[in-house]
Amino acid sequence: MLSRRIQAGFQRRQALLTAVGLLALACTCGCQTQQGASGGPIPAPPAVSAAISFCNDGTQNCEPATSFSVASLRDLVITVAFQNVPAGNHVQQLEILLPGGAPYRVTRGGFLIADGATGSFSFSRNLAVAGSPVSLRHVTGEWAVRASLDGQVVATESVELNP
Repeated sequence: MLSRRIQAGFQRRQALLTAVGLLALACTCGCQTQQGASGGPIPAPPAVSAAISFCNDGTQNCEPATSFSVASLRDLVITVAFQNVPAGNHVQQLEILLPGGAPYRVTRGGFLIADGATGSFSFSRNLAVAGSPVSLRHVTGEWAVRASLDGQVVATESVELNP
């Protein structure tokens, strides 16, 4: 009699575990196949991306380039253009890294993308070169610039500063 009770209890536990497993599987599958108003699956939103460009503020129309002469550069203009940013408040961060990877300057700022929108956001920062430690100490070579959104690195780009 005791053996039958143990066996029945074991079977109930097995059935319960199977039911819980099937329920978990159904929930997972349902989350992956959400349907839109048309009945089809809702596509995943496009990933946030960013483009980083550089130009010499002393030139007319500030044409983007990836290499500059420290001797003829007053300020390096760094422009970051984020795309596919979801609605809400965001924090962007720009890290300027010396040749070798050590941080030279880090800036942060906030911005808002309106509810119900996926948008773009652009900003520019100037890196002073003329009369700064960059030119006075001849800090030349390959610099890196890293753009982050809400704590996640989105883009990294290099720029060459030559003597």
